[in-house]
Amino acid sequence: MVVITTFPPPTEGIRHREPNTIAHIKSRDLGKGTLFIAESRLSWVGENGQGFSLEYPSICLHAVSRDLNAFPCECLYLMIDAELESNGEEQNGGNQEDEESKTSEVRFVPENTGVLDTMFKAMMDCQALHPDPNDSYSDDEEGCFEDAEDDSGAEYDVAAAERGCGHGDAPRDDFCCDEYEEPMDVAQFEDADAEH
Repeated sequence: MVVITTFPPPTEGIRHREPNTIAHIKSRDLGKGTLFIAESRLSWVGENGQGFSLEYPSICLHAVSRDLNAFPCECLYLMIDAELESNGEEQNGGNQEDEESKTSEVRFVPENTGVLDTMFKAMMDCQALHPDPNDSYSDDEEGCFEDAEDDSGAEYDVAAAERGCGHGDAPRDDFCCDEYEEPMDVAQFEDADAEH
C-alpha cells in the first residue's frame, strides 16, 4: 500500500524533475505538484506538501499515453501493483488475497506535454537500475545466443528471433518480414488434380 502523506522531496540521484505536473490516481485529481524521477524511487509532491513515492519494482507498466479517448490529456501512464490512499483514509474491507491483487492507475500530466518522452526515458533508465528479483534471467545466461548456430550451420539471428520472424525456434510471424520466406515448390501440386 502507498499512502499519500507529507514528506520531503528527494535530493539525490534525480534524473528528471518536472514542476507543474498534475497527478491523477484512478479518477481522482490530486492537483499540481512536482514529479521527481530519481534513481531510488519516483516521487510526486503536491503544492500543498502532500504526495506519494513509488518504488520501481512496484511499477508494473509505464507508457506515454496520447490517446485522448482513454484520457482527456496526454500523460505519463503508470500501472502499479499497490493501492494508493490518503493518509488516514480507510480501505474497504476484503480478504488478504484481494489486498495483494490490488492495482492502481496513476497518470502524470505535465504542463508542457513536450517533455513526456524525456520523462518516459528517465523512468526507463531508473527502472533498469531495479531489476525484478523474480526474473529468471541471470548474468550466466548473458550472451548465450551470441555464437549460436542453427542445424544448417548458418549463424542464429538473435534480432530476428526477438522480432519473431521464424528464424530459429522463435514463432513465425508472417507479417514481420519476408527475408526468411522459403520459396514454395509449386511443382509438387501439379499432379494433385490429375490423381482425383
